[in-house]
Amino acid sequence: MHYFITSRIDSLTSAIELAEIKRLKLFKTLNIPAKIVTLDYFRYQRKIWKELGISNDVINPVEYFQKLDTSKNSTHDVLKKVLNDKKLTIRENQGFIDQKLRVQTTEYQGEIDYVTYLDRWGFTDRRDFYVSNHLSYSEYFDDGGKLITRTYYNGQGDTFLTYHYRGGDGNIPVLTLIQLKNSNCWYQFDTEADFWAYFLDYLIKRDPAAVLYSDREDYVLKPFELMTEPAIKFVVLHSAFTKNAQPQGEPFPYIKQLFELQSKINGIICATRQEAMDLKNRPEIHVPCYSIPVSYLTEELLTQSSPFEDRIPGQIIAIARLTPVKQLDQLINSVILTHQKLPFVDLKIYGYDDDWQNYETSTRLHRIVEDANADGYIHFCGYRKDLTSVYRTADIAVLTSAYEGFSMAILEALGYSCPVVSYNINYGPKELIKDKKTGVLVPAGDTWTLQRTLSHLLANRNILKHYSHEAKSAMIPYSQKNVADKWINFIHQIQG
Repeated sequence: MHYFITSRIDSLTSAIELAEIKRLKLFKTLNIPAKIVTLDYFRYQRKIWKELGISNDVINPVEYFQKLDTSKNSTHDVLKKVLNDKKLTIRENQGFIDQKLRVQTTEYQGEIDYVTYLDRWGFTDRRDFYVSNHLSYSEYFDDGGKLITRTYYNGQGDTFLTYHYRGGDGNIPVLTLIQLKNSNCWYQFDTEADFWAYFLDYLIKRDPAAVLYSDREDYVLKPFELMTEPAIKFVVLHSAFTKNAQPQGEPFPYIKQLFELQSKINGIICATRQEAMDLKNRPEIHVPCYSIPVSYLTEELLTQSSPFEDRIPGQIIAIARLTPVKQLDQLINSVILTHQKLPFVDLKIYGYDDDWQNYETSTRLHRIVEDANADGYIHFCGYRKDLTSVYRTADIAVLTSAYEGFSMAILEALGYSCPVVSYNINYGPKELIKDKKTGVLVPAGDTWTLQRTLSHLLANRNILKHYSHEAKSAMIPYSQKNVADKWINFIHQIQG
């Protein structure tokens, strides 16, 4: 079995998890057994897995040991049990004693979400959380409202996992102990990393030939370090490995941790040839570095026609989270200047708001647009799962990131014959884009050249038509078949 390990898969699925899912599907077409492991637990994960079509292909440590019944209970039956105490006076599914609220039920989409139990003074003492109307876990609080204990229940309603917390700075609870009951034995862990390492060891004991892949080094490297079972382990990099994206730059903290962990791993997989080469040339690296694209294009897409006539003149798109590293302010300002000469220009940005620094970047970007009275032609479109029509109708896709690890947005845009203008950064753009053939590479951070390039291309759509015509053939190296061949060769290598 091949296990692809990440933190969690959200409804606003990030590029890393989307890449994992595509890899999973690729392995399935090759009849290579594989699953995704999500380390974090949250109650709505199964609904998201179902929406993404991966319900049977994801495992989570808490859910694995919990074995909660996945069939739906009746909301009415659960409410009847919760509000069964004869001392309670029931009003609108809430329980009162002497006119004081003591049991408060909260529903979501017709099911019990959580039930809050209050003491006679009105303090919240306990809150029970449900999944498909089955009790999943309870949280207990002190009189200051701080979390003390979280207790998880299995399908029989018995406690199998407990998280213990103590007071921290600013009344923030600090995890101090985890207790797990497995096979009638109790195990103790000081941190979640210890618990996750135990779980990965557990998987390896059941399948010693399994291969583990870290897709989020900030979550997975520590468990890799703490594991005691011998296992084949690889780290998949989805971004540049240095802070300035230059080969000899200062590594990110988790990359430094990776350097120190090499005795515990078998190699590093990069998304581009250049990054694999740059990493291999670092004096700190003593393990093999491989190059395998993190995504691919289906044969069906590469053989479909994408008529240039379907493209909207002047339509620019950007597929990016609203975060500092994407440098969307540079694109926005370039479009504002371009619009002065070419009033048919329109920019649509697709990507979710990142809550980093309380949505500071999102607020700043919106302010730039408002101050320029540009909201009529610059639009924040949010996260969209299916971008097919977006890619098919855009004139140009633009990337202004400070660095990348690959850029699935460029891959997909070119796969739909949408020309791309991108900063010439590490890593991805220079391998994906054929300069002056399928798009244009602009010097990193050069907003003047970016604006001039956009203006020139939009005023000369015959050039864009040529780029569009050439795009699909340039993407053949990233076809599903070719990427599958890379994985097959890699697996043959590691199996000796």
